[in-house]
Amino acid sequence: MALTRYEFEVLSFLEREKKGIYPIRHLSDTLCISGTAVMKCLEHLKNEGMLSENNGELVVTERGLEALEPYRVRRAIILAAGFGSRMMPATADRPKPMVRVNGVRIIDTLLDALVAVGIKEITVIGGYQFEKLKELQEKYPFIQLIENKDYASTNNISSALLSFDTLHDGCYFCEADLYISNPKIITKYQYASNILGSYSMETDDWSFRMADGYLTDYKKGNTYCYNYYGISYWTPEDCEKLKKDFVEVFNDPKDGKNYFWEFIPFVLRKEKYKVEIRPCKKQDVMEIDNYYELAQLDSSYQMEGE
Repeated sequence: MALTRYEFEVLSFLEREKKGIYPIRHLSDTLCISGTAVMKCLEHLKNEGMLSENNGELVVTERGLEALEPYRVRRAIILAAGFGSRMMPATADRPKPMVRVNGVRIIDTLLDALVAVGIKEITVIGGYQFEKLKELQEKYPFIQLIENKDYASTNNISSALLSFDTLHDGCYFCEADLYISNPKIITKYQYASNILGSYSMETDDWSFRMADGYLTDYKKGNTYCYNYYGISYWTPEDCEKLKKDFVEVFNDPKDGKNYFWEFIPFVLRKEKYKVEIRPCKKQDVMEIDNYYELAQLDSSYQMEGE
């Protein structure tokens, strides 16, 4: 049976946190659902045999796990083709995601978070220094590597076009150069298409606002907005839309090859998609933009003149 949104939020939270005693107020505050709605939802889930309660502890039953299964994310696409010129000289012999920060490769923080929730159908699309990405298969032998030979002459929409074997039945779509400090931002279950974002009063970076619960006003520089982070989830239905739209936009002889893939669902074809914002904290994920920021995080990298 299909779960309502509230049922999904309660059930997936309890599965993620495992059995325990959770006061109504705690569930209400954590899930941003009214206490009355939480109580009704808990009662319904218990009546349907999806939850059991023993001495105040709530436990997701086998029936509850079966109800969550259609929402389980099993695959992820990681875009890793870019040059990372602002990270030179750290990227002189390797792509930016393979740069180490305090001994850990940037991309490993994302891969480890995906693997932790059981996602192993992972496609990494590379370009610059592609051979270096093959080192990943020593630790993650299950990942698929695809080379984008056009990475230097096109924008990342060309990498998106190579993702179609994985872009189906619900999928994470991620940038490879994000340093994940909180792996819990990658969750096992997803209900609707969404993108990660942290609230900001003002930013000069890529960002978006929310209207009626969905993403809008995607642009560089904004106020009272959410900072864009390159981790999104797309439902099975939206995966199929994306594949069609990627091809149509890329084949536009005027500017098709120069687009970031995000522009398709957020700007050019935005009327076709309802994308929610999944809030996170700024410290949960970090995009290291340049060599200076890298040196600030890891003292083994020397700034010129030091």
